[in-house]
Amino acid sequence: MQLKLKRSQRAAGMMGGKVLFALDARADLSTEEKSLVQKYKLGNLVVYDSDARKKHTEAGYGHFDEATNSGVGRSLWKNARGLASAAMMALSLRVTVDGLMKGEHIECKDLDELLGAEAAILDACKSLKNYLETALTFDGREEVVEF
Repeated sequence: MQLKLKRSQRAAGMMGGKVLFALDARADLSTEEKSLVQKYKLGNLVVYDSDARKKHTEAGYGHFDEATNSGVGRSLWKNARGLASAAMMALSLRVTVDGLMKGEHIECKDLDELLGAEAAILDACKSLKNYLETALTFDGREEVVEF
């Protein structure tokens, strides 16, 4: 498995006074690794969720929880806000194993968030590699562990 990372930045905002940090990430898997990802159904495994997605998820749950303990009018309002948060969550970034195999483009206003995303992707690829290597050992072989 190879993970290809490309960092870049671009000017943003009306006058170009802000900077957006970008990361392009793509995992190149061997044919055997791809077949194991399919066999063990790891394609939908979440590698990274953006801070915005986490924030909208929590807000949505909060609105729906409040809606269950409210009167009719307030309940409708809270449900509408919960649906708006769910829509915003759907537009926020979520990286999966399948997404990494296809290639992901991540943009962040904050360098710390981008570095966090990069670290999460690196850790996830290491874990995926270990997972796939371990999966190959379930072929009936016997392992002897001495103490």
